[in-house]
Amino acid sequence: MPEAALAFVIAYVVGSMPSGYLIVRGLRGIDVRDYGSNNVGAINVFRVGGKWLGIATLAADVGKALGIVLLAGLLRLGPWAVCAAAFGVMLGHALSAWFLLTEGRLSEGKSVACCLGVVVGLAWLGLWPWYVAVIPPALWIIALVGPRLVTGRWWRISPVTMAATVSVPVVVWLNGVGGAPLTLSLAMALLILVRHKNNIRRLWQGTEPRLGERHRHNTAGPGVGRGDGPSARARHADESGEVHTS
Repeated sequence: MPEAALAFVIAYVVGSMPSGYLIVRGLRGIDVRDYGSNNVGAINVFRVGGKWLGIATLAADVGKALGIVLLAGLLRLGPWAVCAAAFGVMLGHALSAWFLLTEGRLSEGKSVACCLGVVVGLAWLGLWPWYVAVIPPALWIIALVGPRLVTGRWWRISPVTMAATVSVPVVVWLNGVGGAPLTLSLAMALLILVRHKNNIRRLWQGTEPRLGERHRHNTAGPGVGRGDGPSARARHADESGEVHTS
């Protein structure tokens, strides 16, 4: 258990690094949270900083999770320690110590890209079959692209993401994998579902945008009538006690 606890803490610190925020701040000189959906996830970075910065953010978020899991395997940690590290890097991304230390508030990340890195990493280490890393992303792509092919419009990312996330523990369980990997898959799914609480509310209200659409409060340009800017982010943080960082 001390091994698992130490692995969790180290992974949490690594996961806390806000890749999208640092990439956009370093290369564009702006705070990505002042624009779009006010988070530092790859999709918002894509909107604000362009395709290549979005790809870089996605690669960084997947990479830090994959790297932590593979490092835990390289160090020959036990399954529970590996899974503790995997969950730690996801939790660090979702509740970033970086923003807690610099701004005094927890972030509101979703850890979806980190989840992808984790499922690939555990498959690489043989802790669950490779199709656990293949089926959820395949379902995500099919559910997102299918409506585009049929109706000409993209579907909404959040319900697709939540469905793909829930499929991870289902696939793990159906294939007879138990112990630490099954526990991790359930914890990952719960974390991502909880972090989608605002999306669930917008889905219920009918205001969740489709892929390619702007959030309804984000239609007047940067800082105008869309909740952008430090003051708007501060107001949102005052209401929720958290800061959006995807």
